[in-house]
Amino acid sequence: NFGSSPFAFAPLASVCGRPALPQLAKMVCHILDFSLLQEWLGTCGEYLKCVQKPFSKMSFKDMWKCNNTNLQDWFQTWSVVQFLWAVIVNIVVAVILSISGDVPSGIYCLVVGSVSAWFWAHIGWFAVVKKEGCCCLFIFCVSKAPLVLLIVGVWFIIWAALLILNSLSYIAAHSLGFIVTVCYATYAVTLIYMGMIMVKMWMQKSGEPQLGDTSAVVIGKASN
Repeated sequence: NFGSSPFAFAPLASVCGRPALPQLAKMVCHILDFSLLQEWLGTCGEYLKCVQKPFSKMSFKDMWKCNNTNLQDWFQTWSVVQFLWAVIVNIVVAVILSISGDVPSGIYCLVVGSVSAWFWAHIGWFAVVKKEGCCCLFIFCVSKAPLVLLIVGVWFIIWAALLILNSLSYIAAHSLGFIVTVCYATYAVTLIYMGMIMVKMWMQKSGEPQLGDTSAVVIGKASN
């Protein structure tokens, strides 16, 4: 999807007259690859359609089942639910802050929280559904590496546990703090499911090289 790179080595068609093994995942290292950014931005409309129809790929009833086999559709459904629930949580927190007399903080929480929720939800969906495991750090990004699915999946589950523990502090901080605790605790459920799905995706690819069978480096804009 990123296009070929002059730094990538194409696998040989045969070795000593034998057909080459089927090509598996190819890890790609992106350095200042602005075409990656453009590709992600180009999926904004696609992800928006997913948000508008959150259960187009999987029903609300089926998304709770742990034996789903279509993992990409399963992850997409939970990704959208995670974003929508994050917006609801931000609204609740904003209302509580406003009731407490801190209206500016409430507005800030609602706007910044909702925008960041979209940003991370869209990146997560793009990384898992479109790039089969992608980890981005500023100007450097690794894609198509199954090991990333395991690492991020486990981190989501740990993050969910920490979120629940940290949310308990709201109970003593405010008379309506228990509502915030409940919101964050239920939001953590979405993270647990997303983490579990990513681990399942990794398990499906456990027979593949965890950093791809070959690797490629894209520096700057990838060529077509």
